[in-house]
Amino acid sequence: MSTDIPNEMKTLVVTSPGDGKGVSSATIEVQTVPTPTPRSGEVLVKVHAAPVNPSDYGAWFKSKESDYPLRIGKEGSGVVVATGGGLTTYRCPVGTHVGFVFQDTKQGSYSEFVTVNALTGVFPMPNNVPIEDCCSFFVNPYTAVAILDTAQGTAAAEGKQYKSIVHTAAASQLGQMIVKLAPSKNIEVINVVRREEQKELLEGLGAKHVVVTSGDEIKWKAELKSKISELNCACAFDAVSGKSTGDLFSLLPSKGSLFLYGGLAGDASNINPMDLIYRKKQLKGWLLSDWLTGNGSISMVGKLLAAGKVVNEGLKDGGWSSSQFQDTTLEKVQEDVIKLLEGSATSRKLRVRFVADAVVAAAAETSSVVADAVVAADVDAVVAADADASVDAVVAGDASADAVVAAD
Repeated sequence: MSTDIPNEMKTLVVTSPGDGKGVSSATIEVQTVPTPTPRSGEVLVKVHAAPVNPSDYGAWFKSKESDYPLRIGKEGSGVVVATGGGLTTYRCPVGTHVGFVFQDTKQGSYSEFVTVNALTGVFPMPNNVPIEDCCSFFVNPYTAVAILDTAQGTAAAEGKQYKSIVHTAAASQLGQMIVKLAPSKNIEVINVVRREEQKELLEGLGAKHVVVTSGDEIKWKAELKSKISELNCACAFDAVSGKSTGDLFSLLPSKGSLFLYGGLAGDASNINPMDLIYRKKQLKGWLLSDWLTGNGSISMVGKLLAAGKVVNEGLKDGGWSSSQFQDTTLEKVQEDVIKLLEGSATSRKLRVRFVADAVVAAAAETSSVVADAVVAADVDAVVAADADASVDAVVAGDASADAVVAAD
């Protein structure tokens, strides 16, 4: 490796889950460890930023005992500063701005450097967007694309055409992305939130239909049922679970479909069996990985290509797939996650931010301009060799659950 790359780096490690009941009891340390060396087919990425997703901090106290000490963080963004050689690394030479995802539990994105498989874990990012702003490029944006596509695909399979969906936890970063993306898909979204200020937030983004559930239960249920009827809505996506699932399920029309993809309120409950038996409604679990792999490798490649193009175009400031961030550090991330869960943090996406240094500058000098063509040509040469492995790497873990931000 280059002499500009340090022999040691900092990384965040969970050494103990504590009592296993929450983030606050977990023991988390910033450790100094050897900087990883890329093997053939891998690249070394200097990490600029990594988002804090619910499945990230959920793993702090929910993982198997044998997993500890546990490195954490599933996605992030940065600059390639070295490669281990091999044919697949030519798609992301030194200096390339990339997003990355992990299947390797021995590493985590809350690290100053990571090694990533150049074929299955690296996604070139647009050069006209600050690389730190691309750190949340995968979980939320790809889930937004997948949810809308699932709604349309479900309708097509039934010989129908869904032009509206219900979405709960709608003030999350994912929910905001769906509000901004849905018009381009000709889909109306009935957004369900808990607070009036969240309604104002979504209306400021252009949302036309927002139902607030913090008031009188009879009133908000009547409002939601009216909107479902008005928009002829037969499809819903629930990230909340708990009693919310049964309430929403009861309001859908006969033969309606509810996709459950999160569990913020615990086990789904309040399900009326008559809705399943006589009204032929369907309650299904939903995962991003299922959407990607459901129709085989060839279909998956097409989905990755199409979604990647839409996501990258939307990453610019204010674009549909861009996120609003609140920065934290390795030393403060646990404190800030606790604030987030207590509701005392902002509604921005929390991210661990690293400071750029001479290593990145040297990489940029080596490759002063990484052609945008690398982004456009990305998957053709990349996924053909091992398409299934690509998805396994990308969606390891419950990626769709990450889409739910505790701010809602």
